[in-house]
Amino acid sequence: MKKFISWRRVSTKKQNSSGLGLLAQTEIIEHFVKAEKGELIADYHEVYTGKELSGCTELRKAMEQCKKEGATLIIAKTDRFRNTIEALQIYDEMEGNIYFCDLPHTDKFTLTLFFALAEREALIVSIRTKAALAAKKAQGYKLGNGKGVDLSKANEASAQARRDKARNDPNNKIIWGVVGLNGTPTSDDLQRMTIQLNQKGVKSASGMEFTPERLRSTYHNLKRIYG
Repeated sequence: MKKFISWRRVSTKKQNSSGLGLLAQTEIIEHFVKAEKGELIADYHEVYTGKELSGCTELRKAMEQCKKEGATLIIAKTDRFRNTIEALQIYDEMEGNIYFCDLPHTDKFTLTLFFALAEREALIVSIRTKAALAAKKAQGYKLGNGKGVDLSKANEASAQARRDKARNDPNNKIIWGVVGLNGTPTSDDLQRMTIQLNQKGVKSASGMEFTPERLRSTYHNLKRIYG
């Protein structure tokens, strides 16, 4: 069975505290691992803002464990990497033993082309947006929503709605009732709880049976939701 080690990243503390950005990445990764008939043996995640990947300490830990375990580094989406040069350097360091769920089974040429096109598209969108705003301003339009809408509050309300939905999810409540009531579970606790949940037929968010490592990842995600 092929072994995978995941690395997940969110850009802000708010995304991290809600757990939703990380949870979405977990679901993508677990679906991919299941499709590959593999096993997720470890998970690393971090909050990191910026393009320089040298500051991603958990990424480095994941890479080192991959080398020791002979595992494949798995990442939900290519946009977790912002710096094309460093991303390709990591690809070389891992000797191609890295999978992106939105671009699986790729080679270095395809990955290089993908990143180049993504950067070009981002640049074009930025130029067009600035040009359109400048044209509107020159025509005398008042920029902004003009309605006094506080977008930060609207975004927070949307995030709160997602947190409430996750908090009220019956499956999440069952899992948290098993894993989250007695502090951080030990390895022995996770082994016992994994058996308990699987015997009850409780599945992960992506519909997979639990393993101790998958349950550990789920615990950290739900802890951000239930506190």
